[in-house]
Amino acid sequence: MDHPFAPPRPGEPRERRAGRAVLPALLAAGVLAACASAPQPAPFIAAGTASIEAARASGAAELAPVPLDDARAKLQQAQAQAQAGNKEDAVRLAQQADVDAQLARAQAGAERSRRSAAEIQAGLQVLQDELARRQAPPGQSPQPLPPQPQPPRLPQ
Repeated sequence: MDHPFAPPRPGEPRERRAGRAVLPALLAAGVLAACASAPQPAPFIAAGTASIEAARASGAAELAPVPLDDARAKLQQAQAQAQAGNKEDAVRLAQQADVDAQLARAQAGAERSRRSAAEIQAGLQVLQDELARRQAPPGQSPQPLPPQPQPPRLPQ
């Protein structure tokens, strides 16, 4: 076979000359597609690591330990898969670790909010009881106000 960019032979039809360039172009496209199909896991592992650190800093180790532990375990698995050369598995596990760490961070924030709301509720109850005590007629014990309902607890 002639080189695809070789000058045309005398009398060779134009269609045949164009066909000679197709095979190398298809091969090059195939090689590029194969290289592009497996992303490098390092950026995904770095993102997972950053998310885990952010979750840890937000108090997730105390307030949402289960998803944080899941994230750490998946990140370790991702690192092992990357070292073994299993790029797709490493990327998938690193992405799952990232999502688990984000979940841990969100649950920690929700738990902090729930605790703050409970503290505010308890403070309000103390104020309401004090108000009822001051408004009670002399010699009569004050009737405490009914407690306010607690905010719903988010599932862990």
